[in-house]
Amino acid sequence: MSNTPKLALGIFTALVILVAAAALIWLRGRGSEGTEPPAERLAATPVPTPDPTPSLQERLSDRLKGVSVNTSDEVIRQLAAGLSARPEPASWLMAEDLVRRFVASVDNIADGRSPHQHIDFLRPAAPFAVQRRGDHITIDRASYRRYDLAATVFASLDVAGSVSLYRELKPLIDDAYAEISPPGRRFDDRLVAAIDHLLEVPVLDGDVQLEEKVITHSFADARLEALSGAQRQLLRMGPDNARTVQEKLSEFRVALFR
Repeated sequence: MSNTPKLALGIFTALVILVAAAALIWLRGRGSEGTEPPAERLAATPVPTPDPTPSLQERLSDRLKGVSVNTSDEVIRQLAAGLSARPEPASWLMAEDLVRRFVASVDNIADGRSPHQHIDFLRPAAPFAVQRRGDHITIDRASYRRYDLAATVFASLDVAGSVSLYRELKPLIDDAYAEISPPGRRFDDRLVAAIDHLLEVPVLDGDVQLEEKVITHSFADARLEALSGAQRQLLRMGPDNARTVQEKLSEFRVALFR
């Protein structure tokens, strides 16, 4: 466990705030598989000629016409205004290349990896702290307060507005993801995997014991140390903040099926 946390605000704001606070996958329209037709009917059915793939501009809403992944930052900042009553998202969204940062961060989290290289501007200034009682080392509960702002802003997000904006920005997000993804992989699946990955983190209300390494600390509990880097960061936010974040993520998950 590093003494300099690199995800802090990042893991959670990357899911929602970093790209216009949109942290919900839109799975509607995927349809059901239904009953397979008999083989003879399949053989007799002519294979339709696939329609040409719509261009980015054809897929964009009227408000986004003329925008590309490279030129989307300013319009995202404008469209994101009002998704939270808090002032902080406006300053966080002043970072550049928001869509690509979001896409790469989510992809990292889905794999359990730290996205710190994409969101280093969100790193908190206060250092990680521990408490020592002889050979007994635990996380200093004051360290959890460094993450209060991230959890508070995350909880303040308007779910319906975030979902609507995510849908509108989806063509840009898909284009950015196509730059880094293997063929056939969908960003929708990566985003829901990232959310579910964080929802699996246990919330610990008691003291969390650590073991001292050369320049870092690790969790003394092997089950906690075996969590991914992204999951361990959520754990380090403390029980109150972790619970707040997971409750909000669950709201987005529920909203998906309404």
